[in-house]
Amino acid sequence: MKVLVTIHPQFPLPPDQLGPMTEGFIAWRERYRSNMESFYFYAGKGGGAGVFNVADEAELSQIMLEWPFTFFSDINIEPVLDGDLGLKQLQAAVKAMAGGR
Repeated sequence: MKVLVTIHPQFPLPPDQLGPMTEGFIAWRERYRSNMESFYFYAGKGGGAGVFNVADEAELSQIMLEWPFTFFSDINIEPVLDGDLGLKQLQAAVKAMAGGR
């Protein structure tokens, strides 16, 4: 299952917690690197995004629960599929709605 995860901070962290949480983030990134197809930070501000490949929603839930910033962030998760496949599916659906023409 492939998902797009976008993250925005909900509020600033206390400065004394930023260092330890960043170290936790680095360890988490290494632990789940093989599940991340892509990984990004937003330029010049907090938050970021990534595409994860996971077996199922339980694996994704575990990964996100272990991320140190989870409870301080607004997280959006969207299942995604290859764009060309999605386009073919859309084309077939439109044809079916038009009566197969």
